[in-house]
Amino acid sequence: MDREYIQEAAHWVHEGLWANKEDLWPGGQPPLLSMLDPAVAASLLGLTYLELPTLGSTRFAPQGQKFQAAGIFDRRSGKIAVSTEFPLHERRFTAAHEIGHFLIHEQEIMHRDRPIGGYHALSTKPLIEREADYFAACFLMPPKLVIARFESQFGCKGQFHFNDVSCFHLNANDPNSLLYASQNSLDREIALARCTRFNGKAINSLAQQFRVSDSAMAVRIKELNLVRWP
Repeated sequence: MDREYIQEAAHWVHEGLWANKEDLWPGGQPPLLSMLDPAVAASLLGLTYLELPTLGSTRFAPQGQKFQAAGIFDRRSGKIAVSTEFPLHERRFTAAHEIGHFLIHEQEIMHRDRPIGGYHALSTKPLIEREADYFAACFLMPPKLVIARFESQFGCKGQFHFNDVSCFHLNANDPNSLLYASQNSLDREIALARCTRFNGKAINSLAQQFRVSDSAMAVRIKELNLVRWP
C-alpha cells in the first residue's frame, strides 16, 4: 500500500473543499469538522451522491441470495450511493471509502461494498479495500486536526502517558486493564477514542466529534502514534 500517495489524495480533496468553501457552503463556512463531509466532497469531484433506503441486489449473489451492499460506486454514471440501512458513522465511512476507489483505483468501473463494520489497519481485506479504507480514514480524520483535538481533549503535548492517575480517569472501574494493556491491542486507544469524561469534566468523545466509530478513531490514534508505550 502506498500510504503517502493515499494521504496526498485525501489532502488534495481537503484543499479543494477549502478553496471552494464559498461556493460549496453559500450560507457561510461551517466548522472545520463539518467540512469533512463525503457528500460535499463527492459533489466537488463531479460525482452524484445518493442515499437510498437499500442497495440490496441479487445480481452478484450466489444462488439468488440477497447481496447486502452498503455502498456502490459507478464510474460510468459518475454516482456514489450509500444505504441508509446503516448508522451515520458507517454511512460516512462507506461514502469516503467509495470516493477513495474513485480517486486511487482508476481501473475500477463499478464497485459494491458490503457493510464496513469498522476501520482496521491490519485487515485481511483485499489490498484495494484496505487502500480505500485508509483513504476514508485520512479524509475523515486528518492528522493535524486529530492531533490538535487530541491534545486539547487530554491536556497533553504529543503522546498520552498512561499512568495510575490517567488510567483511573479513563476507567475508574478497572484502571489496571489500561495500565497493563498489551501494546498489540487497541485497549488504550479505544478508551481514548470513546472517552466522554476526563479530569472530572464531561467532553464529547473524539469519535463523536469526527463522527466515526470508536474503533475507527482508535486505529487512527494508533496510526498517529499518540499513545506512549510502555
